[in-house]
Amino acid sequence: MTKALLQSSTATVKETIDNIAELVQSLSEELIRWKPSADEWSVAQILSHLNEAIPYWIEEIKRIKHDASVTWGRGLTDETRLAAVAETHVNALSTAELLAQLKTIPAAVEHLFQQLDEHDLSVVAPSRNPKFNGQPLQFIIDHLIVEHVQKHLSQIERNVRKWNKTH
Repeated sequence: MTKALLQSSTATVKETIDNIAELVQSLSEELIRWKPSADEWSVAQILSHLNEAIPYWIEEIKRIKHDASVTWGRGLTDETRLAAVAETHVNALSTAELLAQLKTIPAAVEHLFQQLDEHDLSVVAPSRNPKFNGQPLQFIIDHLIVEHVQKHLSQIERNVRKWNKTH
């Protein structure tokens, strides 16, 4: 059961990343760099965020697997997280670079998931976020990797809809 669940999660991440890449490749550079509002990320910022966040969560899972007493997670104000979406950082990267890095994520996720077993998925480690405290490692996979990627595909699609309404 565990292997089937992890294979399904791997397939979902790969399919979603493929969908993101296909969509972004069809967009103009102007749309990719456009911010719908001061409080919303551009498509380029979303890509940069995914390129930082998913490897971050992969490393957190590895840390928990190695030592379940470690505190995992971070807040929305984490410096590394914010640096990944800073316009100066994102604007220094080409769309091709952002997509090339994004396309490495499914293999990294698959490699990690192949190393996990049923016991690993049920491990509970303390979280920095009180909302997530007491959640098993499976929660990180489901919500902070799989659903996270899916939510950002929806965010990119929303940016495209907003662009089409205003341009």
